[in-house]
Amino acid sequence: MYPSFALAGSRWRYNRVVKDGASVQPEAWTTRRLLDWIGGHLEQKSVHNPTLVGRMLLAHVIGGADIDLYTDPDRPATPEELDRLRPLVSKAAAHEPVQYLVGHADFFGGSFRVSPATLIPRTATESLVQVALDWYRGLPAGEDGPGRVRIADLGTGSGCIGITLARQIPGAQIVATDIIEEALQLAQSNAVDHSVADRMEFRSGSLLDPLAGETFDLICGNLPYVPDSTWSGLDSNVRDHEPETALKGGSDGLDFVRPVIAGAADLLRPGGLLLLEIDPQQSGVVMEIARSMAGFDSTSIERDEFRDDRIFRATISLPGS
Repeated sequence: MYPSFALAGSRWRYNRVVKDGASVQPEAWTTRRLLDWIGGHLEQKSVHNPTLVGRMLLAHVIGGADIDLYTDPDRPATPEELDRLRPLVSKAAAHEPVQYLVGHADFFGGSFRVSPATLIPRTATESLVQVALDWYRGLPAGEDGPGRVRIADLGTGSGCIGITLARQIPGAQIVATDIIEEALQLAQSNAVDHSVADRMEFRSGSLLDPLAGETFDLICGNLPYVPDSTWSGLDSNVRDHEPETALKGGSDGLDFVRPVIAGAADLLRPGGLLLLEIDPQQSGVVMEIARSMAGFDSTSIERDEFRDDRIFRATISLPGS
């Protein structure tokens, strides 16, 4: 019979198990055993993707990459590592997002620092970046390919959208905005981490206000779009931990989307593009709003990789096109 353990006090505690009158000494808590136990414990607590969460927590505590957990599965954890791991597992079991616990999240092949002041980057938002890159690659090419572009990233949060575009588009100049100072500071740190800080400017302000009097080739953003009526139905790990300022979009979820659609055309150059992540349930309403406003030559809805109507796209044609 294998020994079991319990969470007690500030340390992991072993419980001896006696079988046939013989005392069995506890085995070391190896990477393999820890992953098995953490995954099972989080599954019992109905944590989404408990195996992945367990890997992220353990890799964070012992250091190294995720693959190291499997190349050295019999590595015993030190008492200090177990002390660090215990409260993290407890918080994860209470549905605190693992990205906040480890301090980073993956997005489009990069790692970004996150905090409770910023929305956790989502896979669906990667589709917005991909649409932007496809648009860029389709621009008329000069002698050295498409020219330098100027991009505005509204409500930048962790900076994942703007920074990724700066990484992927040579020479792109990015203006990233947010109303939360702590988010702007974190995004600046991420820009330094990704070696694009020299091509990014961070401004405090709401929606299009920080861009007044300027023009851009691309305006994009993942703005708050959760309707007030659906807020209480969100998963607790989102509702109770991620910032409301990055999620709640007013009574119909369009308090931030609507004014950007209304004003973005005046700030876009010929051939320019507006991209906004939206609630798939609101795609029809968003298209009606766009069609009722002058300025764009074409509007459409692009699907994300989950086949949801996630990305609103509006363009201004080049002269003669």
